Amino acid sequence: MNIQLEEVKEKNKILIPAFTFDVKITGIYTDIKRTQLLMEQLKPIGYVHRVNEGHHAFLTVEETFRFYMDLGNCPISLEDMLQLFGLQHKRKEKVKKLTESAKNCLSFLRPFLYSKDLLIIEEPFDRLDEEARQTIVQLLNQMAAEQRNILLLSSNLEELLFITEDIYRIDHSEFHKMDFEGELTTRTSVEEEEPIIKIEKIQTKHNDKTILFNPPEIDYIESIDGTVYVNVAGTGYSCALTLQELEKRLRAYGFYRCHRSYIVNLQKVREIITWTKNSYSLKLNVQENTVVPLSRTKLSEMKELIGIS
Repeated sequence: MNIQLEEVKEKNKILIPAFTFDVKITGIYTDIKRTQLLMEQLKPIGYVHRVNEGHHAFLTVEETFRFYMDLGNCPISLEDMLQLFGLQHKRKEKVKKLTESAKNCLSFLRPFLYSKDLLIIEEPFDRLDEEARQTIVQLLNQMAAEQRNILLLSSNLEELLFITEDIYRIDHSEFHKMDFEGELTTRTSVEEEEPIIKIEKIQTKHNDKTILFNPPEIDYIESIDGTVYVNVAGTGYSCALTLQELEKRLRAYGFYRCHRSYIVNLQKVREIITWTKNSYSLKLNVQENTVVPLSRTKLSEMKELIGIS
């Protein structure tokens, strides 16, 4: 199925670039804000399943299945459906007494029964235990075999890789098709994972709160008086990691140590500014007038990395 996305801007900043792509079981790896914008845009053409969909708390699991199956004229037997969702042993339990994992698995009943050509799912594996996760993977594969198109929206790259390697990442200018080595399709242990999927979050602090960022969200990182700050959308968040540690962890995401006190996300570099013969800066495609210094000795290497002369 071919999907055409329209550009979405906020204060002259592109949040969703215009893009056309084919969907089978396809993932988009992005942040929460863009996920909400994508769901709103796609709502007219598909069934949108949001994370933490509500439940009829006082119904039993069996009553919930009967209600939605009758509503959708489901041809599958109740016993087979309970088995399919791995909830046959909880059929007499009230929904309100289920674990969070079982509730989230149960909430997938509606999109399984009612979605037709396109299903859009927000955070498909949110708070699922291993057994429930495998159940959802099997359900998604069954739906794909029935020629239903599935678009998964998540801020967790590793979770998207449970079901597909057809994954796009969004930045301020375009969608990027992510490329994975062949060995990532079969992962039997943490030790076998490649660094690109091992790093999921960069932990920071702000106003006594712990905030986790996905690497693509980060604009640049700086060290000021011995404290490291991760800069996202115009705000600096303190980080306990050193620049050396962050440089190593973020290299696979296109980050570059452009100055002894700065690491920059190369995907967000818009302009190289020459001040004097030996003085340079990088202007970023983020907040207005966001500029970071570029060491003279780093200029040639950086140009080679991003493929310019």
